[in-house]
Amino acid sequence: MALVSKCVVIKLSSFEKAVEDPAWVDAMVEEYDSIVRNSAWEIVPRLDGKSVVGSRWIYKVKQAADRSVEKYKARFVARGFSQIEGIDYEETFAPVASDSSIQTILSLLAQMVWHIHQMDVKTMFLNGVIEEEVYIEKPKGFEIFSSESHVCRLKRVLYGLKQAPRAWYTRIDSYFTGLGFSKSEADPNLYQIVVEGKLLIIVLYVDDLILMGDELLILSCKEDLAREFEMKDLGLLHYFLGLEIWQRSDGLFVSQGKYAWEILEKFNMHGYKPIDTPLPGGWRKEDATSAEVVDATVYRQLVGSLMYLVNT
Repeated sequence: MALVSKCVVIKLSSFEKAVEDPAWVDAMVEEYDSIVRNSAWEIVPRLDGKSVVGSRWIYKVKQAADRSVEKYKARFVARGFSQIEGIDYEETFAPVASDSSIQTILSLLAQMVWHIHQMDVKTMFLNGVIEEEVYIEKPKGFEIFSSESHVCRLKRVLYGLKQAPRAWYTRIDSYFTGLGFSKSEADPNLYQIVVEGKLLIIVLYVDDLILMGDELLILSCKEDLAREFEMKDLGLLHYFLGLEIWQRSDGLFVSQGKYAWEILEKFNMHGYKPIDTPLPGGWRKEDATSAEVVDATVYRQLVGSLMYLVNT
């Protein structure tokens, strides 16, 4: 299943450019405060012989389904490509919910006339405990000591680390099973629990959770999650992995209008006119040996985007 980003990357050339804009400064302060609040690291003297992972700031603007700006987001990330296997990390794999599970859940929702809710985990990877001894460069703009003398020894995983997805999944999976949820044999990211004959289903997709079933169980689970993690309650599900969802009394309406527009923009086709058939009239097959060479990477991206579009 292709990953669908909820964010659009803002092209900033450097940290120095970002600090000129108060919106990005506020976003970086919010990110740093969250890291400190979660005790993600401790500042220690730089040790000879210990590798130090690089770091950087990245900047994104989060968009709603109608393409309006929802939030400016600055993320402090590790340059995971510089990590050494066996020293900086061991296991990295973490599963995500399959598209068939999401389609089945939406079908069940329409049939049972349930409401489906969404929650988002803030700085999810900071909830994962790091097992290896990993050092990282301090974030620009928040240096306490010089970079030559001190670095950050991580106690929690950060975005960009090789082991970050696995550490987060291990933490949230242990939490759900500890509450009594059972996992689907077909999808390790689909959890369910029955309490006094009432059903609650949760689907986990990285840092997004969708909850459906009994309304009182949903409310209780939201309160439990908010006590354990720093959460954002998004209310009724409306936009999830490129799917725009409208929950109505007579059923469910799902579309991918925003995602379709993003495909047109990505492949420079937003100015094209629609036609009734995929091929123009009088189309003639050409000899492959004389045709222009196609960029294989772009072609695969286009095919993958179209495959995800047929979910609706």
